[in-house]
Amino acid sequence: MFPLIAFHKNILFTTQGEAYALYRMPGQPYHFLPLEHRRAAVARFEELLFGLEGKGQILLLWEEKDVDEGGYLAAAAPDLAAAPSWRKEEAARHARAARAALNRGARIRRRYLAVQLPLRREEGWGSLAEAAREAGDAALSLFTGLRPEYVPPKKVEMAKAAEDELGRRLRGYGLKKAEFADVDFIIRRAARRHGLLPPPLPSREEGRFTPGMIAAFAEGAYVEEKIDCVVVRDGTDRGHAQAFVTFADVPKRLRETEDEFLSVLDFLGDPVDAVIHFEIIQPYKAAAKVRGKRAFLKGQMDEAYSGGGEPTEAEELGLHDSRRLEAKVEAGQPLARVGICFAVPGPDAKTAAVAANRLVQRFSSRGFRAVRPSGIQLKCFYSFLPGAPPGAPMVECDPGYVAAAGPMAAAELGDPKGFFLGWSGPAPVFWSPGRPALELNKTNAVLITGSLGGGKSVGAKTLADYVLLAGGVGFAVDPKNEYYVFERIFPTRRIDLSPRGGTRLNPFTLSADEQRAKAIALDYLALALNVGENEARRVAVAQAVEMVFSLPPEKRDMDAVLGVFRMIADQSPHQAVKEEAGQCALLVEYLRASDVGSLVFGRAADAAAAGSVAGSIVFTTVNLKELPLPRRGASAARMTESERQGLAMMYLAAAMAREMAFGLPPGVLKCLVFDEAWMLFAVPEGQRLLEEIVRVGRSFNVIPVLISQNASDFMESKVIVNNVSNVFCFRASDAEEVEADLRFLGADPEALDVRFFAGMESGTAVFRDAEDRIGVVHIDPQPPYLLELFDTRPKGVVKTSC
Repeated sequence: MFPLIAFHKNILFTTQGEAYALYRMPGQPYHFLPLEHRRAAVARFEELLFGLEGKGQILLLWEEKDVDEGGYLAAAAPDLAAAPSWRKEEAARHARAARAALNRGARIRRRYLAVQLPLRREEGWGSLAEAAREAGDAALSLFTGLRPEYVPPKKVEMAKAAEDELGRRLRGYGLKKAEFADVDFIIRRAARRHGLLPPPLPSREEGRFTPGMIAAFAEGAYVEEKIDCVVVRDGTDRGHAQAFVTFADVPKRLRETEDEFLSVLDFLGDPVDAVIHFEIIQPYKAAAKVRGKRAFLKGQMDEAYSGGGEPTEAEELGLHDSRRLEAKVEAGQPLARVGICFAVPGPDAKTAAVAANRLVQRFSSRGFRAVRPSGIQLKCFYSFLPGAPPGAPMVECDPGYVAAAGPMAAAELGDPKGFFLGWSGPAPVFWSPGRPALELNKTNAVLITGSLGGGKSVGAKTLADYVLLAGGVGFAVDPKNEYYVFERIFPTRRIDLSPRGGTRLNPFTLSADEQRAKAIALDYLALALNVGENEARRVAVAQAVEMVFSLPPEKRDMDAVLGVFRMIADQSPHQAVKEEAGQCALLVEYLRASDVGSLVFGRAADAAAAGSVAGSIVFTTVNLKELPLPRRGASAARMTESERQGLAMMYLAAAMAREMAFGLPPGVLKCLVFDEAWMLFAVPEGQRLLEEIVRVGRSFNVIPVLISQNASDFMESKVIVNNVSNVFCFRASDAEEVEADLRFLGADPEALDVRFFAGMESGTAVFRDAEDRIGVVHIDPQPPYLLELFDTRPKGVVKTSC
């Protein structure tokens, strides 16, 4: 029989005269976290259970995603209506492809907690009359089979008062009151565990579960009980089967962590649902139960001894466990009774049975007494509804058993909504550009690391693509000329800072703010002229920059600084400064004559052309491919002169991109991609620039994306370590690099080792999202042609999925 008769907001009334409050239970960051974090999560959930009394249920249900293009785009890019036509067309192509990918079996986990509310009958004629009517309704149901329908008004008021108190307490644990849509989902999920669910009924705050409403929830489905499963058929005679698995007993030993058997369900290929029925018995009631159990076991053992035999190992372990449990109860810990049931769906009975047998084997191999019950299939079926009796046997245990099972462990990754980024098992991963700063009070910074061919380039380009689809603009400092591919999708400008590119920069006019422009010029000259620890040269460069900025703006350029150096060399009263100024003048003359150095001898007009963002341009890439850049690991002292000039040019490119992005209105979303960012981090000037962008970028709505093969390149920077919100660590095979990856991820080194990172396929990364959840994501750009476009590997080895 359907167990519910009425509802009021999140309170459900049952045919047994009980009331349950239903709450949405959020997933907690858990997987791959350090041991102390996981223990804290278990202890927190255990604390939640300790505060309850009476019966309850934890529901872990899969929801298969049904995505429509309009709803997807409304969530990912809400301002699309005012967008130019090219952006609408590209967004529509992405939405169609994402919908096709998601509708091939994407699903997300929903978690609910149902708690029995304490109802105490009040004295008085009114309550007695209501009790009489309620008893008569129950008797009529017993003898006629009709469902009881009456819920006394006083019972409703008592339930509301009890729920108000309980809700305030559970709010501190992150639980939220369920709504009618949640009740709708739970009932529909019970009736259809295979395939997409139909649209929900219109929302309402209260009502009765009439036969008509129940039929509407289930679409007229009827349930046929068989010996080892149920077959559910809807009004069109379409059917599916559900097989059930229960635990006959709890394991003899369950570790506080590492045995989270419920969280395993999130990584299975089959969409297995679970319900945990529990009853929390407070210590003053539990003590007698535990003592009785211990006395019974001791009596059995005494009987065995008196008969000349000896007790079984199970009896000895049971007595030992009962003593330990009794000690906990006497110390104030409550007792729990727990029953766990799993529902395994399939298109037919045979398929469901095969999947259920796989689940039994999986649990049995881990020491769990998992069985497929016979003859109680309908009871198991209804046990997934709030307030229904359990379908599995109830076993007395420590409440910590429920917490250690991991019902709160979140396998989901990414943002609640946004653009489809890839997969974490069967669950889709979404990314909402700019969400960390807007909603979580964090920076938007992204770190991407991994060895060659691991997929970091595809990941970075996918993020940049989504920023543009969201209405933002992008900038890329591109030492390998990879980002030119955006020309095929969006209005793009390529600034070619190669000797043959024809672009000339003016280091003195890259910022509209004079102080900022002065700082850029000073850092560039310090890098290009190899100031290092030479204090006299540092003074000469600083004096030269001040003198150049005393000139009118149209006269500030590298030719002017050359003249200033000559002047200082002639007139400085300090011999050391005088000599260094002369050396700087010679170096600037060398720059003017060299292919790379001549690129900075642009006039004000040249710099303006390079430093502005045209109206329709949404992506700007600065190509540095032909510049001589330093080798990995080369110190400043070991760089060749051409490498130093190439690195100085890269610094200017990064500073220019920073000025273009920060110069746009704060309301415009910006993405700044720094490929091979380790080069900039190799010199103090570049490190300061990147740290500033990461630190203050949130105020300017900027998403900095730092890309490097090795996370260790940034380990010395507390600014980067402490302010990166999204971390993608692709394949790595070096132990030191994996150690650095783990530090950025905040992950447990025992859960993720070198073999794990080395074995990841291309396009797969360990991902820490903005809510500090850690998991494995497989990047899946949509439409699929983006993979071929973004991938830098030889085209003969590009797969159909990254």
